[in-house]
Amino acid sequence: MFRRSQLTLTTALLSIILFVAVLAGFALLTPHTASAGALPKPLAVLVAQGVPTPTINTVSVVVQFDDQRSLVRSVDFSEPLTGLAVLQRTGLDITWAETSFGPGVCAIEGIGCPADNCFCDPNRYWGYSYWDGAAWQAYPVGVGQSIISSTGVIEGWRWGEATRAQTPATQAIAAANALAWLRGQQDVNSGGYGDSLGGAVEVLLALGANGERSADWTPAAGSPTLADFVRLRATKFSRAGAAEAGKLALASTATSGCRTVRSLQPTDYYSETLGAFAAGNGFNAWAILGAVALSKTVPAPAVDALAAQMLPSGGWEWQAGFGPDTNTTALAVQTLVATGRPLTSTAIISGLAFLKSGQLANGGIVYDPASPTLGADANSTAYTVQALLAAGVDPAGAAWTTADGATPITFLLRLQQPDGGFAWQAGTRSNLLATTQSVTALLGRAYPIAVTPLQSCAKQAK
Repeated sequence: MFRRSQLTLTTALLSIILFVAVLAGFALLTPHTASAGALPKPLAVLVAQGVPTPTINTVSVVVQFDDQRSLVRSVDFSEPLTGLAVLQRTGLDITWAETSFGPGVCAIEGIGCPADNCFCDPNRYWGYSYWDGAAWQAYPVGVGQSIISSTGVIEGWRWGEATRAQTPATQAIAAANALAWLRGQQDVNSGGYGDSLGGAVEVLLALGANGERSADWTPAAGSPTLADFVRLRATKFSRAGAAEAGKLALASTATSGCRTVRSLQPTDYYSETLGAFAAGNGFNAWAILGAVALSKTVPAPAVDALAAQMLPSGGWEWQAGFGPDTNTTALAVQTLVATGRPLTSTAIISGLAFLKSGQLANGGIVYDPASPTLGADANSTAYTVQALLAAGVDPAGAAWTTADGATPITFLLRLQQPDGGFAWQAGTRSNLLATTQSVTALLGRAYPIAVTPLQSCAKQAK
């Protein structure tokens, strides 16, 4: 980001000299050369500047919109680029303007200021930085003067006040490597993940967390896209139940999807008799979240019914007789927040306390706090992180840091495998559900990821 303290255009040459001198003082690590379409592995790329390579270089760009939400993009290049050129090549919606200080980035993905008033907010702006291997460092020059010429560089953008912290790059890079693994699992013939839509919907939620479109997600040139796969199966999936309709709505709105003509919406499942979308808490919660994602009015009795099902332990069970678990509780907390329940309400406070009771010394969360010997797992931990984010709680903060210095975030990161996927538990292999849910949590997203009505697929195709 171009800052008010940046050098003027008349001193641009001196700025570049200073920039080179500063970089010369950094300790360099040998970078990993990424293949096309994939980001470098975290341990190899967390450096301020890599060693120039004679082949294609890759720069990672991490964009943070607030205290929670981030996305990451990779840019391949063979010739030196300015920071502005790198940002423009991400494919994100960039608004920038020439100022008396040089180019200034005004807005990214609609967050920020218009080009004709690039610094419209006296307190907030787009901060521009690089990752030095341990922390974000502000660039000593502007986005028009910084030069990216080698692989492994990680560029950072943060909207907010100068004093606001920027989430460590390790989270976004881990998410990017996980997404690369997910792309590698996509079926080249169908564009999906298995025969059913269940796995594909989970992938859609991870893509949505990174601001990606399902229509752009394809395993190879000329192959069906994930959007193609979903359209062929969406109607049947939406008619399988309230939870399926809700989850599909969440996933579709998050990835710029569409609605097939005969598919059912979550609100189609609401029962006046039950005063809910379904009898089970999990089914009801997914349907409520789907309705919120579609900008539909959620009947108050459905939310009241969910809140009333909190057990004495402070947790929720998937359905009657199952017993409370952290996954359903985290889903319930997100649902209550999404429907406007105050963060100070008994249900939300009790739900968070129940989740805390499931945290182990390693920072992870178990499925059932009453059975800690079963061990923490990626899914329970990721869902808990999402609930914390929804409630405005920092999952890496002091309240969620164990005596061993572990947090839910550090636990998740330790589960990432060399291939980029995430294991369900330590000692197991990369798992699709563990990977998709970890991506959403690491990118700071709670449900719903996006709130917008869906176009019909027929209209979208025109």
